[in-house]
Amino acid sequence: MKRLMFLAVLACLAGIIFAAEAPNAHACTQPVGGHPSYGIGYRAQQSSLVLEGVVTAIEGQGSFNEIAIIEVVQYLKGEGSPTVKIGGFGSSAICLASVSVGERAIFFAEPTASDVLRARHFGFADAKTAATPDSIAAIRLALQAGNPLGNATEFARTQTPTAVTIMLDWTPNTNHIGLYVAQAKGYYTAANLNVTIQPAGDIAVDQVVASGAAQFGISYQEGMTYSRAAGLPVVSVAAIIQHNTSGFASLSAKQPLKTPADLVGLRYGSFGSAIERPILEALIACSGAAGSVEMLDVGFVEPFPLMERDQIDVVWVFYAWDGIRAQQQGLALDLLMLKDYADCVPDYYTPILITSAQMIAEQPEVVRAFVQATARGYADAIRNPTEAAYLLHLAEPDLDANLVRASAIWLAEQFQAEAPQWGIQRADVWEAFTAFMVRVGALEAPISLEGAFTNDFLPGSAQ
Repeated sequence: MKRLMFLAVLACLAGIIFAAEAPNAHACTQPVGGHPSYGIGYRAQQSSLVLEGVVTAIEGQGSFNEIAIIEVVQYLKGEGSPTVKIGGFGSSAICLASVSVGERAIFFAEPTASDVLRARHFGFADAKTAATPDSIAAIRLALQAGNPLGNATEFARTQTPTAVTIMLDWTPNTNHIGLYVAQAKGYYTAANLNVTIQPAGDIAVDQVVASGAAQFGISYQEGMTYSRAAGLPVVSVAAIIQHNTSGFASLSAKQPLKTPADLVGLRYGSFGSAIERPILEALIACSGAAGSVEMLDVGFVEPFPLMERDQIDVVWVFYAWDGIRAQQQGLALDLLMLKDYADCVPDYYTPILITSAQMIAEQPEVVRAFVQATARGYADAIRNPTEAAYLLHLAEPDLDANLVRASAIWLAEQFQAEAPQWGIQRADVWEAFTAFMVRVGALEAPISLEGAFTNDFLPGSAQ
């Protein structure tokens, strides 16, 4: 009896010790929507050391803290000795990246008080990635980016308290996350501004801003180009995302979409923009195919149920929201991302932060204070997307928290990309897309870009 009691106590102690040694044993239970995936560029920016190397040996193999001895091929970020030790590897069952002797990879790491570096995990088993020309190029590109705030340490504020309204282009989502971060963290208050974030309405944002009913708005380069051509005095004061993250999506199982030629004859769910057909036809023509799509006006209803019911075949989506949401719902999509066809449809800024020419002429200090406070919000969203996601969800609790988090993480790498700071706009981007609109008949004549956009209100020196 005593022996049985002793064995039982021993078993309990073993369980307690195992639990203490493996505090993350349950961390890899698949959460709703799956583990968040951090981009390679973001991981490179946030890690102290990024190196390419070959694993020559492993200490403590099979333990909860395997230490890889790595012969360094090159340091992509930071510097150190030609041979390093990195601890913190193990089994994916406890959320860690696994390593094997002879493996060549890119490793993300942090220094410690000892001579053993610590593997830098962000999500699930992602302290390393494959060493390929593409991954190395992506890291180098990401590391070119400057400080999101242009190294600014002081930010504009108005002399007197000022109330302003910014109108959204859509229902609140992660494209707008910097606004909510700036609101929650007091950046607008510090700028002496009382900011109201107004949902999209029945009247186009550009018209509302041009009329003065809202001082600022979220718009798109293509939409603002039409507005300028129509004589609306709206001005883009910041690019919210540096590159086009939208594309055309179909359900893989129902309508495979591998190249733009596959668009021919499909039923396209249109939301009513004049630029939709020209862009679709430009993609098809660029692929060497002949034909067009069937345009079906569906407005702003949810597209995926229509696709599942075979009412439409293809729709235009922002990957960071609808693309990630589809994945979390278990829908397999085929995507033609516009960024992959820049030779057919030039890159352009979508979305953008706009104001009116009148605001710039009459209240430049308000414009400067608002833009710089907003830039601080987006800089925080770049540096800490999980915190930003929490703040957005806190303000808009009806949003899916898992979608907001995954989307914020993905966008953290896109907001600034390789630009010298957040919000920067380039003349060649505006010129190329405006020329494209004229070439495909979406615009009768090029607009004057004089006064159409400006970097003058951004913080920092890289302007």
